[in-house]
Amino acid sequence: MKIRVFREFTLVELLVVIAIIGVLIALLLPAIQAAREAARRMQCTNNQKQIVLAMHNYHDTQQFFPWGARDDWYGTWAMQVLPFIEKNQIAVEYKWDEVYWDGTNLQLLKDLVIPTYTCPSDGNNNKSISGFPEDRGHNYVVCMGREGVYLLYLDNDHPENCLIDGVVYGRESQYRAMFTGSCYPPGFSPHSLAYPLTTRFEDIIDGTSNTIAISETIQGVSATASGYGDCRGGIWWGDFCHFTTNQVPNTTYPDTSYIEADSALQDRHPLTLVNTSTSDGTGRYTRFSARSWHVGGVNAGLADGSVRFVQDQINLAIWRAVGSTNGSEIESLH
Repeated sequence: MKIRVFREFTLVELLVVIAIIGVLIALLLPAIQAAREAARRMQCTNNQKQIVLAMHNYHDTQQFFPWGARDDWYGTWAMQVLPFIEKNQIAVEYKWDEVYWDGTNLQLLKDLVIPTYTCPSDGNNNKSISGFPEDRGHNYVVCMGREGVYLLYLDNDHPENCLIDGVVYGRESQYRAMFTGSCYPPGFSPHSLAYPLTTRFEDIIDGTSNTIAISETIQGVSATASGYGDCRGGIWWGDFCHFTTNQVPNTTYPDTSYIEADSALQDRHPLTLVNTSTSDGTGRYTRFSARSWHVGGVNAGLADGSVRFVQDQINLAIWRAVGSTNGSEIESLH
């Protein structure tokens, strides 16, 4: 009979084994993280596809696409699409003549988290992002054109469309956006709000495959002394439910908001505070670019129902072109 003799590991051998395991983990971890991010990005793509298809179903029912926002507090596209993402009961009970953060609407939207509206790559998922602690952040926003500014209380002849040229102040945009906002004209109360312009398939002259419907935003952080903080991601709120293609995705050019910016996200997604002191509201505007926590770009849902991953380095002329419905450009994301 042979007797096997097992010797103990020496300390050096044990350390070598641990070092080898550490190296293997270091080699495998990036691959694991990349695989997880790829899965999250795929889920984000699926979410956007569901939203655009829901907008198509809305169009089939109403004969036009949902509008973008009605003033700042009286509803956005996100409420209108709810029946078509299996949230019909909320949509039925929602009161369009009341602000979204009070009364019946508050009870409907309080702490409401919509997975279809949430990008899994955003680590700040569904936390409070505004001055209303019940308001949970989400990630998908509609395209309000190729220019720079969305203005609330715009005092001009066309209060139904608040998109204005970013260079010539007060001039309405010459490029029709797929989604628009509205404000109430001087002398009208909020309850007399005009509904925004709506878009039909036949209005998309550039073609549905050449026009962006939705993309992404990041969820802000509510951690400032004012309690408001970074309100990006507040899609129930008319001021924050949109983006424009004025700048490339994840641009280093700061977004602008009339609400105090938090410093937590400034390194990658800068935001700056604009003047709010003017009595006529002309200093109160927001301008947002498409942003995400994906590596190298954002997902963008086109009006034809397809979804494309758009790199941060996209040619700005192409990106601006797909932000309008009637610019007569031939550029596309395909």
